[in-house]
Amino acid sequence: MTRVLLVDCLARGKGERKATLDVVGVGPRSISGVLEREGIDVRIYVFEELASNPAVMLDYDVLMVSAMSSDKGCATRTLRYWREYGSGPAIIGGPISEEYSLLLDKGFDLIVVGEGEKVVKALLDAGLRDGVLPSIHELNLIVGLAYKVNDKIVFTGRAPRLTRSELDFFKPSTKRITDYPHYWGLRVYVEVVRGCSNFIRPRMKLANGVKCIDCDLCRQGTLEQRLYCPVNIPPGCGYCSVPALYGPPRSRSINSIYDEVKELVDIGVTRIVLSAPDFLDYGRDWLVEPLPLTNPREPPPNTKAIEKLLNKLWSIPEISSGEVVVMIENIKANLVDEEVARLLGEFLKDTPVHIGCETGSEKHAIDIGRPNTPEECIKAVELLARHGLRPYVYFIHGLPGQTIDTAIDTVNVMEKVFEKGAEKITVYRFTPLPGTAFEGFPPGLPSIKDPASRLIDEKAVELNRDYKKKMLGRKLEVIVVGRKRSDGIAYPVKHGPVVVISGGSIYYGYRVLVEVVDVVSDRLVRGKIKRVLKKVKR
Repeated sequence: MTRVLLVDCLARGKGERKATLDVVGVGPRSISGVLEREGIDVRIYVFEELASNPAVMLDYDVLMVSAMSSDKGCATRTLRYWREYGSGPAIIGGPISEEYSLLLDKGFDLIVVGEGEKVVKALLDAGLRDGVLPSIHELNLIVGLAYKVNDKIVFTGRAPRLTRSELDFFKPSTKRITDYPHYWGLRVYVEVVRGCSNFIRPRMKLANGVKCIDCDLCRQGTLEQRLYCPVNIPPGCGYCSVPALYGPPRSRSINSIYDEVKELVDIGVTRIVLSAPDFLDYGRDWLVEPLPLTNPREPPPNTKAIEKLLNKLWSIPEISSGEVVVMIENIKANLVDEEVARLLGEFLKDTPVHIGCETGSEKHAIDIGRPNTPEECIKAVELLARHGLRPYVYFIHGLPGQTIDTAIDTVNVMEKVFEKGAEKITVYRFTPLPGTAFEGFPPGLPSIKDPASRLIDEKAVELNRDYKKKMLGRKLEVIVVGRKRSDGIAYPVKHGPVVVISGGSIYYGYRVLVEVVDVVSDRLVRGKIKRVLKKVKR
């Protein structure tokens, strides 16, 4: 039987994860589900585990790699290991596939461009299930591939996006979650929505000289009109590739999500994130279908669908009892109102919710294609905090159009969201991504080299440290997932800063109650064991 090695390089850059250490993304499990359905033996390796013993590749016939654009270093290292220890086809997919010409030059045999489930199924039917590359004739018939023939690149086009029914049909693997070290203590993402409703375009002049012609179709046009731009500016926020890559939102059925979550809980997963570019897009597509959901503001959230989904998940005893924690991630501030905040607070109290603000300047927000204003972000934080959620707010420094004035506005908004109840500020440095409106701009300078970026970065560190100081004396339930000499390394069950527990290595695999006794950095606190609650490692 053909054996496939699927390497998870997601968010690992050159080979090491420096942030979101406790996250298990959706992509590798989605492709594993296709392989399992077709009777293929598949095993997921995180890159760190593979790098410690690349000789395991000797046991496999096909290499598949899942990566983002920022993971090129990790992906090419994986390929080098494969060329030393493996002998079969090397295939890569994920957001990194937008740079397929570079990946082919690095030596990958096939690049899956776009949503991969149907493409992988077609490859298996064309001969990959026997551990060999399909013929050139067969490859030419599969939309969603890039490959080389006599040093010439062949691109068959972007893979067609899955329909809602196809999203339910291609069920992600739950069995393969056990391939992830410490899976019982990690945040495991379960996809509930694919795609994003923000089809607004940036108004600023782009690096290639193209500029919005103010036709206003993407802001005032019909849902179908918003799909297209007369001057071909990619949709969405200028720095984000989701609308261009994945299109308008498609929500999975409540039953398919329930089945996946229930199986993960039965296996031993304790922390689940309902994943979506915007959780509040869930079920909004049902309100406008068969038209595409390309308006980020109308219709309002489908609170009936969201409530049905959450009620169904809370019928799982481990979730309703709090033994398993369910969280959400991103939401658009402009979709938050009192009803939404109340509903989320009813089910998700004391868990984080992430809001993208990115800039504190209203004009800058319009220029970069944001669907909401900074004032709407402030209001959303206030509503969500009032109903018991823990807002985290994203900002980006180094964005095109950033000035000292926009940075000052951003710092002011950072202070306001903290006053209204934000718990954490997350700041990223702008990186141009393939397929986005801002693709041709240079990356943002490091904050130490740009005065405007330094204002933003330093304010975030200051506010995050101040909040961590308020955590002193607070008690947290955490899961000990690692050891560093005699210390235990733990993640809060409901998310939060990494907790170092002095002498806590003996509690590896346990859920414990700790008291925060020291702030080590803006991302790290030290805790003292107060009580051992239960063992979670199976």
